[in-house]
Amino acid sequence: MHDKILFLTAICYLIAGILLYIAVAEQSKAKRGLAATITLVGVILHMWAESHHWVVPTSPHVSMLNILSLCALVTVTIPLATFPLRNSLFDASLVALPISVVILLMEGTYSAPALEISHTTAHTTAHIFTSVIAFGVLSVAGVYAVFVALIDHLLRRHSFNKLVQTLPPLETLERLLFLLIKVGLAVLTVALATGLVYVDDLFGQHLAHKTILSIFAWLVFALLLWGRWQRGWRGRVAVRMTLAGIALLLLSYFGSKLILEVVLDRSWHIQG
Repeated sequence: MHDKILFLTAICYLIAGILLYIAVAEQSKAKRGLAATITLVGVILHMWAESHHWVVPTSPHVSMLNILSLCALVTVTIPLATFPLRNSLFDASLVALPISVVILLMEGTYSAPALEISHTTAHTTAHIFTSVIAFGVLSVAGVYAVFVALIDHLLRRHSFNKLVQTLPPLETLERLLFLLIKVGLAVLTVALATGLVYVDDLFGQHLAHKTILSIFAWLVFALLLWGRWQRGWRGRVAVRMTLAGIALLLLSYFGSKLILEVVLDRSWHIQG
């Protein structure tokens, strides 16, 4: 049943992604609205599927793919939630939806080693969900960084195609980008703080590399915001630093888990 829900979710996301692409190309509000509706159906199905792993009477057992799927859910939900707003982030779904389809198909097809989240406390719960939310918000920021880079490149070449005409002005995109980074950095700060609370043995729990890389990512985003405030950093500098921070976050969790669980066949237990 769980795998069927995952595949239904993937189909919804795929259809929504295609409709959104057509809506952008044709500048169709009706098709954009239909894409948002189908995305909402997919999000509900996705939440139902993830509840099988996280909302259980005993200690949750989740794999790297389950956690990646939860991050994908947040990354799809954030742009969708802004759909009614004037400066909607829903166009970020052009990237978020196809990536989520791939993750869902992998989750429904492959069986990855499970991680037991035992003796869950308020600290561990806060750490897990703030980490996922921070990753989701900053991932959307990464998508907007790509939009900024693409539009900047097209404008420099005086190529005013439909993508440039459909998306908000470059200044608006940059303002949204830095707003997302501010929110993401704030949530990432909470995630790091709550994470340090339950880490008794940093090296014994194989968390040293994860923590160090996460701190490096935090420093990159903090430096970018400082540069924006003090030096007026924007454009290519903002894009490169945003993508560098996202890359560090990806490596800090999924890269380290891939090496530990798949390559070394080891894991760690989150204990309160």
